[in-house]
Amino acid sequence: MALQPEAGSNIDRATTAPFLLRLFWRQARPLDPWEFSVAPPADTTNIPDYSSLLPTTIRQQSVQIYTWPNCTLGELTALFTSVLPQGVIPSPVVGTRLVFKLIFPDTRATVVEGNRGKWIDKPLGSVVIGGGNAELQDDALDLKDMLEGDAHKTLAGARFVIGDYVACSIYPPGQDGRVQPIPRGPPRDSGYGNRGPPSGRENGYGGGGYGRDGGYGRGGYGGRGGGAPPGDGDWRRGERPPGGGYDGPRSGGYRGGYGGGRPY
Repeated sequence: MALQPEAGSNIDRATTAPFLLRLFWRQARPLDPWEFSVAPPADTTNIPDYSSLLPTTIRQQSVQIYTWPNCTLGELTALFTSVLPQGVIPSPVVGTRLVFKLIFPDTRATVVEGNRGKWIDKPLGSVVIGGGNAELQDDALDLKDMLEGDAHKTLAGARFVIGDYVACSIYPPGQDGRVQPIPRGPPRDSGYGNRGPPSGRENGYGGGGYGRDGGYGRGGYGGRGGGAPPGDGDWRRGERPPGGGYDGPRSGGYRGGYGGGRPY
């Protein structure tokens, strides 16, 4: 299966192995990209993947789902809500809004001071369980039959790359039962929005090229861990960069981790 399958491409789920998707969630407010920017330690020998470096508060509110690139937000909602701890989704569930987005590293950005990489987000869509005109129904009904909004949109349609994170914000209905509107996000200026990591960083970033001074992995792309930096030129996320890029020497980091520029 391609790293970035084309939207609308036919995927035979009976013969195509699914991939592991990490989905992070938060109630009533969004997850910001800068919260995923963590400086890797000097020794990454015993670290299984990048997600293990994330703050405990973020890791504790996450689930792992096996799925395919043509997974719709409707399918994702049904899978996601079925494994959440009790009490996370309101009861009755009708009127709950779920807002999904992708969160992934910006491979063209400079590293932040202290070897923190820049992370950015991209909207996936919003799903409302039951919708504004729904009557209270038995929660045991098939959830996929109760969804409104962008339930038909797929991961591949948003140019999802295997390895991206998905973040979901959960908004319960108001006290009057009305569906909450989609929150307006902060300006998309530096990938950190209005908020950001601790002060003392210019625009949230330090100098130097991405990973050139210890960067994103064991010594970064050009450090003692080896590995080629992303090439120059016109290329898109998910494509093989000129000069090797993601598939450079495997000594640049542990499998699927920092050396390849993938979050996990």
